Amino acid sequence: MLKIGIIGLGGISVKHIREIQACDKAKISAVCDINPETLKKVGDQLGIPESNRFTNYKDLIACNDVEAVEICTPNYLHIPMAMDVVAAGKALEVEKPLSVDYAGVDELLRAIDDAGVVNMTCFSYRFMPAVRYAKHLIEEGKLGKIINVDVAYLKSSGFWAGRRLDWRFVNEYAGCGVIGDLGVHLIDMTRYLVGDFKSVYAATEIVVKQRQKLDSDEYAAVETEDLASFMAKLEGNVNANFLISRCAIGNNNTIKFEIYGTEGVLRFNLNNPNELTVCIGEVDRETDSLHTVKVPAKYNVGQEETFIRAALGEIPEDFPVVREGAACQKIVDALIESAKTDSVVKVM
Repeated sequence: MLKIGIIGLGGISVKHIREIQACDKAKISAVCDINPETLKKVGDQLGIPESNRFTNYKDLIACNDVEAVEICTPNYLHIPMAMDVVAAGKALEVEKPLSVDYAGVDELLRAIDDAGVVNMTCFSYRFMPAVRYAKHLIEEGKLGKIINVDVAYLKSSGFWAGRRLDWRFVNEYAGCGVIGDLGVHLIDMTRYLVGDFKSVYAATEIVVKQRQKLDSDEYAAVETEDLASFMAKLEGNVNANFLISRCAIGNNNTIKFEIYGTEGVLRFNLNNPNELTVCIGEVDRETDSLHTVKVPAKYNVGQEETFIRAALGEIPEDFPVVREGAACQKIVDALIESAKTDSVVKVM
């Protein structure tokens, strides 16, 4: 039974907690949050003893009842917290994006290599059945040579009534807006399914210019982008187009992928994660048509189940280690630079 400690009990932790509770090989043994009320509420819900509830994350990492640590905090805290987890020799799971920028990432990678700890970046959508099945079909060559990719991640969360200036809207804490919060999932899935990024050209926009501060009636400027669109050149000379928005009315959480090849196409919408729309080997005027297929049950796999298995010694296939998060961080940084300079930026 893997004993897991969770640092940060905000919104994203709910998904972590739910999936851990569904796994019979792990339990949540300790929790940490700087807000005492949140700590008490979640601690009570989970039945965590008072001795294993912490407001200082270093105390959780040092706790003898913790074998693995999951970091669910704002972006600027990911690297320093991860460094401390690795130094303690404990398994690490860290939310995306890996940081506010690439500074400090190489140091973390070296520390992980030296310590040899199990580590994972939370690229949760690569665990969706449709994504896993798409990977299988592409690797079988069903699409032929990939030609282009068209991707969108759409939410309406930027227009939520009464939403204040939380950390996601502040550069110091977030590093960027939808590119890092939402777009990094698209970046990871594209790398996973098609190939790595060679160059990018991006444009961004802040739609809601001001928001009320969390602790007062004052308003302050939003610093991170609500909307981003970009083009990318992928390895193999594949063209890709991306649209990311938290100001897309009518979309709660919509992710759409289209991948075109010389011999076929596949599409998925992760609002229906168990389906793919395909047209494979049917390039004929009479029969060329898209149809929906169900994803075989064997492609169902959970993020937390995967991390737990890895921490217990069974590294699963397609495991998104922190080095994968580092690769995506380089692309995020290139996109931010491209938007600022209005130029094509090579991914280094």
